[in-house]
Amino acid sequence: MIEAARARTPWWEGITPYHGLVFLGCWLGGIFDGMDSTLMTVAMPSALAELLGTTARDVTSQAGSIIACCFLLGWTAGGIGFGWIGDRLGRVRAMVGSVLLYAAFTGLSGFATTWPMLAACRFLTGLGIGGELVSIATFLAEVWPARSRALAVGALITSYQAGVFLAGLVNFSVPTWRHAFWIGTLPALLVVFLRMTFKESDRWHEARERQDTGESGPVAILLDRAHRRDLAVGALIFGGLLVGYWASLSWIPMWIQSLPGVQAGGQERAIATMAQGLGAMAGCALAGWLAEGIGRRGSLVLGYLGAFACSAILFLTNASFTPVIHLESAGLGLFTGLAQATSYIYLPELFPTRARATGTGFCLNAGRLVTAIAVLFVASAVASLGGHGPAALAFASSYLVGSAGALLGRETRRLALAD
Repeated sequence: MIEAARARTPWWEGITPYHGLVFLGCWLGGIFDGMDSTLMTVAMPSALAELLGTTARDVTSQAGSIIACCFLLGWTAGGIGFGWIGDRLGRVRAMVGSVLLYAAFTGLSGFATTWPMLAACRFLTGLGIGGELVSIATFLAEVWPARSRALAVGALITSYQAGVFLAGLVNFSVPTWRHAFWIGTLPALLVVFLRMTFKESDRWHEARERQDTGESGPVAILLDRAHRRDLAVGALIFGGLLVGYWASLSWIPMWIQSLPGVQAGGQERAIATMAQGLGAMAGCALAGWLAEGIGRRGSLVLGYLGAFACSAILFLTNASFTPVIHLESAGLGLFTGLAQATSYIYLPELFPTRARATGTGFCLNAGRLVTAIAVLFVASAVASLGGHGPAALAFASSYLVGSAGALLGRETRRLALAD
């Protein structure tokens, strides 16, 4: 009866102007998350060539792997740490602090004079980006009406992928990689907007009052028998995406740069990044509808299997650069966007309010430790497997791990958020 009544309710039921402001503020934060996290991916060949004084593949691949590892370690610490801050001190405080952090150190990256300095800035940028993504997904899931929650969170994650597109556009438009990072300071302008517009959710206030009366904290709740399986499955699901994304998809610009037929200047890799971002935006926009139609688990499996198939096509069928690569990059972006957005819909639904941000932060970032280690082996894999393409395809097999994790999870479609 309840599901039938809900199915008859229009998806826009209960959405107010305040919800619109919340969505806009979170979406703007997400677009700069995507831009600042992707700027290094697109700018890496130019930045390392200047800072190292060479374009030798073995040298640049090793330094690039270390920089990527530092960024991912920062993202892991920020995602888990700001998740705990969000549960204890509030989602809005966590959002504001994380935005200021990644905006400041993205800008400072543009002043780096050595690659270790750039790596340090990217670590601190990662702290803020990891915290911001956890905070906006948790906050929106709690304040949005249940009828359209999946649609809203799925649409929210289009912001990250719009940022991927924007990173490609910025690198295509500015004269140097340093200018690209300086543009990344713009998110600091969001902080005033967030503080003036957002108020903590009623769910968070009620959960905080219960904690003040002596109920268990977020870590104790997550380690309880009732939530340990969800925690492990959630980490496996998103871990599969992380390894595939950072150890294969994010290296596409370097792979393109190594192909015959690429012109000087890097326009091909910038356009491929924009195509990937556009495809991923479409995948994110579809995620809410698919998650409601075929379930969270079904949408995840479709996204992961599609991402693996597109990776195989991209890396196995292109021996030289042609514009077809741009279309294939868009297809890969479509399925990774679908998997990413569905994960952000699904993970907050697994945990109660008192531990939602901490649990979501752990699941979104536990696999990042594995990813940080994996990217250190990209350089050796490139050398041993004969190029960026074969190495990227090997790491893309992690998408199959994410698909297996989805099959092990419990379905949360049409269930209310647990208090």
